[in-house]
Amino acid sequence: MTRVFTKLFGWSLALCSASYACSSAAPTARPAANPTLAEAGTRSAAVGVAGAGSPRGTDNPSGVVPVAPVVPANTGAAGSSAPATASIMPIAIDQTGADNPAGLPATDVTKLIAGGPTTGMRWLYPYDGTVFPRGMIAPTLMWEGPAASAVYVHIKSRAFEYKGVLKVATDAMMMTPQLPIPDDVWKAAGQRTYGKDDPFLIELSLFANGAASGPIAMHLTIAQATVKGSIYYNSYSSSLPGAALGGNVLRIPAGGKAEVFLSTDCNGCHSLSANGSRMISQIALGIGGNSYQLTSGGTANPAGTSAGPRTAFGALYPDGSKYLSTSVAVPIGHAELTHPIGTSTDAALYDTASGAVVPNTGIPPGALMPMFSPDGKRLAFNDFAVDAAHGLAVMDYDVSQNKATGYKVLARESGTLRPGWPFFLPDAKAVVYVLTDGVDFSGNGAFVGAGSLNGLLGPLLGPFAPLTTLPVHGPFSDLQIVDVASSKVNVLARAMGFENEAAASSGMTYLPFGAEDLHGNYFPTVSPVAAGGYFWIFFDSIRHYGNLGLQRQLWGAAIDISPDGSYQRDPSHPAFYVPGQEFGAGNHRAFAALDPCKKDGDTCTSGIDCCGGSCYFPKAPQELVERVGTCEPQKEECANLDERCTTDADCCPPGNSDPPNACIAGFCAFIPLN
Repeated sequence: MTRVFTKLFGWSLALCSASYACSSAAPTARPAANPTLAEAGTRSAAVGVAGAGSPRGTDNPSGVVPVAPVVPANTGAAGSSAPATASIMPIAIDQTGADNPAGLPATDVTKLIAGGPTTGMRWLYPYDGTVFPRGMIAPTLMWEGPAASAVYVHIKSRAFEYKGVLKVATDAMMMTPQLPIPDDVWKAAGQRTYGKDDPFLIELSLFANGAASGPIAMHLTIAQATVKGSIYYNSYSSSLPGAALGGNVLRIPAGGKAEVFLSTDCNGCHSLSANGSRMISQIALGIGGNSYQLTSGGTANPAGTSAGPRTAFGALYPDGSKYLSTSVAVPIGHAELTHPIGTSTDAALYDTASGAVVPNTGIPPGALMPMFSPDGKRLAFNDFAVDAAHGLAVMDYDVSQNKATGYKVLARESGTLRPGWPFFLPDAKAVVYVLTDGVDFSGNGAFVGAGSLNGLLGPLLGPFAPLTTLPVHGPFSDLQIVDVASSKVNVLARAMGFENEAAASSGMTYLPFGAEDLHGNYFPTVSPVAAGGYFWIFFDSIRHYGNLGLQRQLWGAAIDISPDGSYQRDPSHPAFYVPGQEFGAGNHRAFAALDPCKKDGDTCTSGIDCCGGSCYFPKAPQELVERVGTCEPQKEECANLDERCTTDADCCPPGNSDPPNACIAGFCAFIPLN
């Protein structure tokens, strides 16, 4: 009883996030460029040993034999990391032979591969058409159908094919069937992707009671880049080792699993600089928050220093040097309860290191939920002055003068719906936000974890009792995008579960559990740089994760980059469950940030890793081995993919008919041709 009460009281003291969730992103020791999630120079998966038709056996334990190379339609210039550099040696992996992982005899394997009726079969996860970033943990396949003991999985693209007869895994709690794609298979597929123009066909057949069903099929795309850096998120019910009672900030390192990062005090409403060098966090009710200097190779729970009274939901400037507090003219995720008594409700710019106020900025006092663009030149926020928080505004920002000018209303709503949590795309040409009827713009605590205890503990908590009445379903909250130049607003339909905007308007969803999974999307954030020809949005969503039930978890989605910088239509793709997060812990407010940059002489996988913005690779890439180079001063006359740039002219020209290279958020990136 004491333990349960203490944990719940910890939630109440985290207020700002118990609603909740908070955070942001920006740089420090890194020069004037910003974060990214891309992989440099490895997009042509080196020489491959691959094969087709040769089952796994004693003389060929890997089941992999060579086949002829695939020559792409486009070949990039040397070192350019263009979409399809050189030819890729394809592989075909066959795990259907006598030693197949499921242990089926040859006669049953033949039946299973031949398939049968698909009655009662359907995919639950992933969604057809999803784009995954390369380098994350492999997705788990989930479906409905006959209770199978074994499955046949077939995955095929232009330069990759996998055939496997595998055992079905069963979730211990839900007792539902699953199949994690083997990590080595997923990695091999990612190394041989041609990206946007090379979807992977995935087919699934089931073997139950001596009979085969299927196949059912879907198509997925693997982007030609790895999400660099880490994803930081908030949880108030984590069971991971080292988690404190109450608020914790957790981190998912690139390709890894969640780990507790900040568990001292009761941490909530955290923000990160885009370059990963600075974090701010509210640490308790009514006493302000701390700033944390993050370093390359640093450990969890870094020492904090006072950053002033208003860190909750603060917008860090891209280099982490300053943060803009949110106004609390109206409730913002209970941030108003975290400020010391007597603190102004107006937005204010603070020096992150000292907590001192920066005066005369020109920023409206009613700026709610602000966010800087990745290049630091623009600022977006909900302006309380627009019909009492019904408008989204943007301003230009000059860091040398600490001045905001050029005020413009981007979007205006009416009635109960209001815009919230604006976040720029890396090119600063569009802003993603939510349209919500939430009283404090948050998820109102849905699935944070304390609701079931209200009858027992509510009477003991006095004014904090409302925090225990956490709803199962949060308020209405949909993802939107607005083009900065034209103020054209579109729904991010595909990311939320609709084929297009018309389907969103009519409520026709492709999500397998229908209306129950709709209109519960909160706290959108965007990775600060391009990766693999896409931007990447992250948000927490109340929806079914396959056959594991309705949960509030972290999801991500690819966003098409507009070649002309105009976002006049929905650029999103179906969402993916962010792998590596702790399941069932009410996760929210994911922030993707670079890891703190490395000095010259340190190892790197791209220029994005380096404080100087350049990573030198002395050798050609080896098959299925991530390139590892050294941070060094730039040696080339032009900047390769993922290297530091100031303008488009700094980036190396594309080869042949490859898509153009552009300087986005301080690093060279490629933009796929439509």
